[in-house]
Amino acid sequence: MVLLGLTGSGRSSCGNTILGRSEFWTDVSPVSVTSRCQRSGGVVDGRSLRVIDTPGFFHTCLSPDDVRAELNRCVELSAPGPQVFLLVLRAGRVTRESLAALDWISAAFGPQALSYTVVLITCGDALGAKPAADFLKESEELWEFVCSCAGGFEERSQVTELLKKIDLLMERNAGAHYTADMLLQADTAVCHMQQRILGDDHEEDEEAKKGAERLFW
Repeated sequence: MVLLGLTGSGRSSCGNTILGRSEFWTDVSPVSVTSRCQRSGGVVDGRSLRVIDTPGFFHTCLSPDDVRAELNRCVELSAPGPQVFLLVLRAGRVTRESLAALDWISAAFGPQALSYTVVLITCGDALGAKPAADFLKESEELWEFVCSCAGGFEERSQVTELLKKIDLLMERNAGAHYTADMLLQADTAVCHMQQRILGDDHEEDEEAKKGAERLFW
């Protein structure tokens, strides 16, 4: 299981909750805390789990290329590859960054990764009595993304239900893993896209090029 999400979304805290102990470093800080992939494991509800925490998208200290390299490393750490990407999404106002974070999975791992993805909603207390589904449906972009994820969504407070949902996803995928070959295909596709945008149009100004680079990384 690989934890993904916007920096500050609570990935490390969720990993600790799932494992039932403090394995990943958490802190209230104005800067990103996790800078390297970290792996831990244990037995939870009779299941043997390996959980990998990753640097957040839009990290405050790492460059986009460094974040991308660490995200690639999570596939190596989970060889033969992760069976679940757990995208941690903090409930609250939808921002430009939170919407851009949704694109990171497809941009970094390719659209095939969505077949292995479950969305985990954190800070459910911010929703009050509002069901998580209603919160997600208030944003067309969020709801469309969740619907594109094979594992759907779950709330952080319900670890047992989350693990059941993950079991169903793994059963649906016949126990398959997201593999290094899939990652290579995603990297190749991104490189081709960047070359088309940045490589051929010499009349495009520098600021526009930087904007295109930010779009992908």
